[in-house]
Amino acid sequence: MFIDFATQPSAYRHWTLDVDGSVATVTMSVDPTAGLRDDYQLKTNSYDLGVDIELHDLAQRLRFEHPCVKVVVVTGGLDKIFCAGANIQMLAGATHEHKVNFCKFT
Repeated sequence: MFIDFATQPSAYRHWTLDVDGSVATVTMSVDPTAGLRDDYQLKTNSYDLGVDIELHDLAQRLRFEHPCVKVVVVTGGLDKIFCAGANIQMLAGATHEHKVNFCKFT
């Protein structure tokens, strides 16, 4: 499976960014149907590598495109839940190497 690490805000499916002066609001609202593989759903804001790729891109854009931001508010887009954590179905179907690297770096 080929994983593309290049992304941009217009392609985000899991995060939104709103910058208002020196305050940025980052909202996690994971698209359940947008996992990197088709054999699982990202329920209750669980995450896989695709969610992490977008968050990394977003953080770098905040750093370099919005240097005036002094405060970042991170919030969840679901009612009464922020994030369920790593997607267990994704991990169950992953190779050992993928699991090790995913758990090390996320």
